[in-house]
Amino acid sequence: MNPDLLSANLSLAFMAIIAAALLAHLSQLATRRRLLHGVYAATAAGLLYLFGEKALGWSFVPRDVLLAVYAALFVAVAGAALLRRGKGEDIPWIGLLIEQGAMAYIFAPGAYWKPPLAALLLLYFLLELFSWLKGREETRATAGASTDNRPPLYPPKRVRGAREMALAGAAAALAYVFAMGTGKVPAPPAPEEQANVEQQTAESPASSETPAESQAAEAPAPSEELKPAETAQAPEATTPPDAAPAEKPAAPEDTYTAKAGETLKTIARKLYGKADKLRALTAANPGVKPGAKLKAGQVIKLPEPPAK
Repeated sequence: MNPDLLSANLSLAFMAIIAAALLAHLSQLATRRRLLHGVYAATAAGLLYLFGEKALGWSFVPRDVLLAVYAALFVAVAGAALLRRGKGEDIPWIGLLIEQGAMAYIFAPGAYWKPPLAALLLLYFLLELFSWLKGREETRATAGASTDNRPPLYPPKRVRGAREMALAGAAAALAYVFAMGTGKVPAPPAPEEQANVEQQTAESPASSETPAESQAAEAPAPSEELKPAETAQAPEATTPPDAAPAEKPAAPEDTYTAKAGETLKTIARKLYGKADKLRALTAANPGVKPGAKLKAGQVIKLPEPPAK
């Protein structure tokens, strides 16, 4: 989960909610349900740090360490559930496993973040949020109660205490995290786009010099206007026969017509005798990958005349 996807203001609000939930769970560590509240406190601590990364810029705990901690908690909760199976304890083992797995998934690298799985976790924590806001059913054993399993005349009373509100706050925070991360994973730039950006940055110094050169070339223009007779006679002057074609000796060699199946690498070896010119040939043809096979008749620009 990338913390940059979260809102700084909402992160501060959730930090206050999660801090209150953390204190509520820590106050229950001396009771017989210390295992349950200890796991809930670990979840609250991880969420507090996650929101602190965005709101306060926290970075004192590496994310790899947090991933290892919550992966170990997931394994520990699974082991405790197997050891205490059948003892009649009122502990939601499946919910604890999903919660610790979600925390490990949050601190996992971005390559493992899959929008469909994030959407499923979002749906689960929304249901858990509504469940805790609805309240917990209070079960009381009446004196002299028999083994009668018939339903009661009145539904049991629902309790909405500090524990229920703390769990609702944690569920809301987890739902917000997965809602912001679903379908918003930052994608790395494509290799071609990155090469084009590098090429543009490399050409920017050269392009910045062209205005000065153009101004220098235009500077002697007024002196030419003072001599109209010379400008009128300029077209009549004859140029030597060898001077006219001197500007176009390399025109046919500025391009190369590829054959079917050739690549820029094979063309570099063919024309220059080695592949050292591959980088310059690739820069001259930004839309062609070095290893891509070319079509017959495709024109390739050459950075310099081929070796003879």
